[in-house]
Amino acid sequence: MTTLLALIFSAASTIVIAVLGHQFHLAHFHLVGGIPVGSMAIGGGAALGAALAIRLTNNYDTDDFRMLAYVAGFLAYSLVIVADYTALQFRVGDRVLPATEIMNVARYLMFLVEEGAKSTAAVLPKWVRIPPQIMFWLGMVRLSVEIVGTLVATGWALSLVIGVPFCWRNRRFYELKSLVESANTSAVREWELAVHQRRPIEARAILARVRAGKPQSQDRVWTRIVIHQCPGCLAGRVRIEKCKRGPGFIRAESQDEFLLDQARGSAILAT
Repeated sequence: MTTLLALIFSAASTIVIAVLGHQFHLAHFHLVGGIPVGSMAIGGGAALGAALAIRLTNNYDTDDFRMLAYVAGFLAYSLVIVADYTALQFRVGDRVLPATEIMNVARYLMFLVEEGAKSTAAVLPKWVRIPPQIMFWLGMVRLSVEIVGTLVATGWALSLVIGVPFCWRNRRFYELKSLVESANTSAVREWELAVHQRRPIEARAILARVRAGKPQSQDRVWTRIVIHQCPGCLAGRVRIEKCKRGPGFIRAESQDEFLLDQARGSAILAT
C-alpha cells in the first residue's frame, strides 16, 4: 500500500513541481552566482510526494523510498530543463526558429554551460579575468553543483518532513537501523526496561524474543519498535508505538520515545 501511494504521490509532485519550476524559471535561479536555490527547491518539492505517502501510511523512510524520492527530484529537474528547452527560440540568420524544430540538444547544453559560467564570473571582482578555456569548465562545475544540489535537497526535504533525527556532530540524518513489529508486548516492555537500566546483554536476549513474536493477520493489536541511528556516532532514537488494525488500514499510536547516547547506542543497537 505504501509503495503504491509513494509512486502515485511522487509522480504527482514531480509533475506539479516541474510545471511550477518552468513557470518561475527555478532551474536558472541562483544566489551569488553559484548557489542553486532554484534546483534545490525543485528537488525538495518533488520529495513531498514520497514523504506524504510515508506519513499517511504510518511508515518510515527506507532505502527504497529514499531512492524513489531521489529519482523524483532528478526527474522534476530534468522536466524543467526540457520544458525550458522546448520554449527556447534560436535565431538563425533572419529567421527565429523554436527549439522543437531544431532539436539541437547539444547546443542547448552548451547554452546552459555558457550561461552558468557567465553568471558565476559576473559575481567575481572586475579585476579577475577568466580565460575562455577555463570558462567552459567553470560552467560544467556550476551545472554539476546544480544537479547535486537537487539530490541533496530531495534527501533533506524527505528527512525533515517525516521527522528523521539529525546528528549535529556528524552532520548527517539518522538511518533506519531497525523496524520490529511484535505481538509480544510484555517482552517489548522488558526490553525497554533493560535498555533504560543499561543492561545490554539482557536487552539483546530479550530483543530476540521480541523479534520472534511476529504479528499474525488475525492480531488486532501489536507493538512496533522503530530505531533510527546515526551511522557515525551510533547515537539513536527509539520509538515504541501501539498498532491497531482497522478495516483496510493500520493506525499507530505513540507509546514511548527515548534517546540513546553513544555508549548505549553502540552496545545495544550495533547488533
